[in-house]
Amino acid sequence: MRALVTGGGRGVGRALAQALCDAGAKVVICGRDAARLEAAAAQLGAVAAPCDLSHPEGALELGERAVEILGGLDLLINNAGVQVNMSHLDGNGAEVLAAAQDEIATNLTSIVALTAAVMPHLVEAHGAVVNIGSGLALAPKASAPVYCATKAALRTYSRALRYQLEDAGLPVAVHHVLLPLVETDMTAGRGRGKITAEQAATEILAGVRRGRSEIAVGKAGLLPHLLRLAPGLAYAMLRRGSPP
Repeated sequence: MRALVTGGGRGVGRALAQALCDAGAKVVICGRDAARLEAAAAQLGAVAAPCDLSHPEGALELGERAVEILGGLDLLINNAGVQVNMSHLDGNGAEVLAAAQDEIATNLTSIVALTAAVMPHLVEAHGAVVNIGSGLALAPKASAPVYCATKAALRTYSRALRYQLEDAGLPVAVHHVLLPLVETDMTAGRGRGKITAEQAATEILAGVRRGRSEIAVGKAGLLPHLLRLAPGLAYAMLRRGSPP
């Protein structure tokens, strides 16, 4: 198994990379902080490939480097993401634009670029793409509108990409993950009832092995049902960022 995990230096990405390394996979991890990434790679037994995915051109270069290092690619895990709490009510359009551009580039545009760049290698390997999303794709919270929008877009992108591959008869699986609130640096000081990154990684990889197109982790599995039965309640619960 040859895997590339973006955002692999911490949080869920690191837990996924650790699980893959422990299972004997060759793993490349990427992240913005080169020193932190190198330290994580040394501990995990992975290879570090520093990359700032807020510049999507870097995603293309990352794909080339990962394939060269690994000698091919079986699994792409698009995990890297940023979340900015922002208000659209303060009249600071320039600040909102800068934050939004960073979120959209990191959470969506770079995923599109990287996935397209490595797709021929995934086809050759009969591989898989795993896009790490959030329950906030289904019911957004008020404080991070752009982040929630990118996660909703990622879910739709994953489905459409799956359609393209199926229609072409190409042997690449596309998995989309709905995460609940996970204990990571991003969620520090936010919410309650969090699960560990290790628990999230275990459930994600189990879902991949079972061939699930959408992998709902932990309490996120309740959200689609709640949205069908009591959508107003579901939206109210997530509005302030509480877990489903």
